[in-house]
Amino acid sequence: MLQFLKVLNQVIYFLLELSMLASFGYTGFQSTQHPFGRYLVGIGLPLLAATFWGIFAAPRSNYRLEPPYRTVFALTLFGSSAILLYRTGHTGLAIAFAVLALVSELTAMAFLK
Repeated sequence: MLQFLKVLNQVIYFLLELSMLASFGYTGFQSTQHPFGRYLVGIGLPLLAATFWGIFAAPRSNYRLEPPYRTVFALTLFGSSAILLYRTGHTGLAIAFAVLALVSELTAMAFLK
């Protein structure tokens, strides 16, 4: 049962990562009226987040942060995503995303012990 919960949390965590990138892209395209700026921010912000995530949080990265720092890093990106969703008028989605991200991160921390 414990192994099932660990795998389930990993799947949820991966879906949160994808949702984070999608929310960065969505808010980037909503951020400005200038078409070039929309594409620059809408594509650049998720690309930047994915690059940092790949360097500092990916399981096989050579520069992966240790657990307490990785948790802070992940919650910072997830929190930023929730704030951006809130700013675009998706309050319920932002709250649900933030709560799910926090619960998933705390669950992942519990499995490290």
